Amino acid sequence: MEFRMEVLKFGGSSLVSAEAMQRVRDVLIARRGTQRIVVCSAMGGVTNALIQIGLKAAQGDPGHAKLLDDLIQRHRATLDELGMDANAPVRSELQEKFDRLRSLCSGICLLEELSAKSMDQLVSFGERLAVPMVNAWLDQAGLKTRRVDAREWIATDDQFGAAEVNRKASYQNIQAGVQADDSFEVLITEGFIGRTAAGETTTLGRGGSDYTASLIASAIEAECLEKSTDVPGMLTADPRMVPGAQVIDEMSYEEAMELCHFGAKVIYHPTIAPLRDKGIPLIVRSTFNSEAPGTRIVSQPSKAVTVRGLSSVDGIALLTLEGGSLIGRPGFSSRIFSALAQAGVNVTLITQSSSENSLTVGIAESDLDAGLAALESDLASDITLNRLAPIRVDESLSIVALVGTGMERAIGVSGKAFKALADSRVNIRAIAQGSTERNISIVVNTPDVPEALRALHRSFFDEQPEPCVQVFCAGVGQVGREFIGQWANTKSAMEAQLGCPIKLVGLANSTAFALDSNGLEADLQALHQAEGAQTASNPLEALQAFHALPGNRKIYVDNSAAESVADAGVEALKLGMGYVCSNKIAATRSMEDWRLLQACGPRFKNETNVGAALPILHGLRSMLETGDRIKRIEAVLSGSVNYIFSALDEGVKFSDAVRDAGAKGYTEPDARMDLSGMDVARKVLILARMCGAELTLNEVEVNGFLPAAAFDGSAEGFMAQLDALGERVDAMAAEAKGGGKRLRFVATWSPETGCSCALKALDASHAFYALEGTDNAVSILSDRYADKPLVIQGAGAGGALTASGVLADVYAVARWMLTQDAVQS
Repeated sequence: MEFRMEVLKFGGSSLVSAEAMQRVRDVLIARRGTQRIVVCSAMGGVTNALIQIGLKAAQGDPGHAKLLDDLIQRHRATLDELGMDANAPVRSELQEKFDRLRSLCSGICLLEELSAKSMDQLVSFGERLAVPMVNAWLDQAGLKTRRVDAREWIATDDQFGAAEVNRKASYQNIQAGVQADDSFEVLITEGFIGRTAAGETTTLGRGGSDYTASLIASAIEAECLEKSTDVPGMLTADPRMVPGAQVIDEMSYEEAMELCHFGAKVIYHPTIAPLRDKGIPLIVRSTFNSEAPGTRIVSQPSKAVTVRGLSSVDGIALLTLEGGSLIGRPGFSSRIFSALAQAGVNVTLITQSSSENSLTVGIAESDLDAGLAALESDLASDITLNRLAPIRVDESLSIVALVGTGMERAIGVSGKAFKALADSRVNIRAIAQGSTERNISIVVNTPDVPEALRALHRSFFDEQPEPCVQVFCAGVGQVGREFIGQWANTKSAMEAQLGCPIKLVGLANSTAFALDSNGLEADLQALHQAEGAQTASNPLEALQAFHALPGNRKIYVDNSAAESVADAGVEALKLGMGYVCSNKIAATRSMEDWRLLQACGPRFKNETNVGAALPILHGLRSMLETGDRIKRIEAVLSGSVNYIFSALDEGVKFSDAVRDAGAKGYTEPDARMDLSGMDVARKVLILARMCGAELTLNEVEVNGFLPAAAFDGSAEGFMAQLDALGERVDAMAAEAKGGGKRLRFVATWSPETGCSCALKALDASHAFYALEGTDNAVSILSDRYADKPLVIQGAGAGGALTASGVLADVYAVARWMLTQDAVQS
């Protein structure tokens, strides 16, 4: 029996408020002319609220009454916002339902018992409250409506909570119900609910409203079923994890079922089968843009593609059995599946080695205890006799699935997927592919799912950009601005050397970032313009946006002094990017963090952490790599502090020298960062760690030249008392000068004494006596430089110098990346 009708299903997000219901009305009025059956869910959030109310009531918690009052008030307020008259029949109808709902909750609370049957009765009120409101609203808008209680149509068994539908009886009910009066423009009914032969209310499981709509569409052989929701259609991936996810214009029933099975929440997976049986198209589109094409799900899509979409499901555990020839014997697999079935455990994934030495099954983590107990009981004798190894359990896993009927005819899909994951450093724990070749299931660690989806999406869906190196600069202060300027001046020449474009695609300050895959070189003020700038609550948000850009040659540059940006830099390394930093924080945190940085090899560069653009770290690294052993390091490592103390040599007051250094940009905006000695402590710690010392920042002895109390309070307060604070330092300088000496802030390290920093009075024979201005100097005593230490000296402060070192590091990482590409190809 065929009716020239369409079925529309509106979910909770489409009915979440009066404003949303107004959009539903607008959609139906705009598309007037075709008869439609509209299936409604509860208002968004109501089903969850009813479950919570029921659970509280079953515990005897009087707080359930307040939650119920709130829910009732929400529905009344919605009627008010829809402009329903105080005497409108819908208000009295809803009041009757409110009274019955209160009575049911009171009974649950009194008995302190909530059976599956009572829960079904309770949650059914969500749809039963929504439908009268929508019906009254559409009627008020001038549409000719008819309303049917879905329980008169949907016949089920008595498996409360997830009732099985009697499709034959339901189809007969639906066809007879529609024929009884087909003079409507819009027939409205509830989703989700049904009724047993004994007249008891049941529910079809969460998402069951989709299934209701599918059953109705199939029964009347509708022209189509349209699901109106809060997303524009079925997407190629979850947009919360893959910002570039695209709307799928058309797909097959089988592809939709696979995606839904593996976590796509847009459609309740049992919805598909009744439509497939009758060849009825399913259209998924947004309520907020009902004219958009959305996704059309049909028997034969007009366009064949290899991979149609990606999906994922969390909460997976793997049980692995290993043991010689036993696993390969006939009947062994059946024995495993029977044991799990008897324990009520569903197998999600199966994979077996070709040697037949191991068998792995994937199950839901929630079933892990039951599944493991069932197998250990059934296989106890085999494990005891060592015919099988003890069952290995792996938890906190997820399945990432590639779905597409085109995989059946394509070669190299698995290889392409595995390469994409390898390039993004995602470890594959297990794989499986069904004989239909519509699905490749890949098991990964759950924390890796977002990166796995992004990597696969880039490989299969994103337009592949021209090969290039992409750079993101976090920090646009003094060093950052100089870096950008030097970048602009050297970019073309460097591209000619590399034979590859290198683009500055992102900039960030402490509150916002700008990102453009085409490069920001033409508009370096993007951060200061409202258009193009995006706010970010933390640097990791900006990093993730950078990471989401197509391309796998990315370098994250940290020109800040912030701990949170250092966190992002370490995360960038974990994501497979390069990390270049003038910020010393990352390299001076825990030894665990230091080892992680060093393990990244050429992807991590921090040459400017010590001595700005001076080749101090490079020189020290070369000595160590060629077998030299470092005995002692002595160094002046702060250009700003040395500038201040060399000014004292000329009779300038300490306070005036500090102000002058700040005016020339040698100190940080807050001069206390330079004068506390902690900046020098970080630098000497980095030198010591490079020599193999396992030290932390707390173990560096810092003997400051200002009292500790001077660093309390604000930067403004510190500068206000600078004259008084400087008197002691001026006296020390005068005393040193009287003895033919000069004050210098010197850092030292040796394996025997560890790290320390202190103000020292040096005589004319010392290598650092003649240091002037912003010069840094490092004296390295080693096996090879035993008689006369190696001294590296030069200017060590200023934004331009530091930026040049950072830029050199960026170009070094870019060269390495392109070399790696050449090796792999």
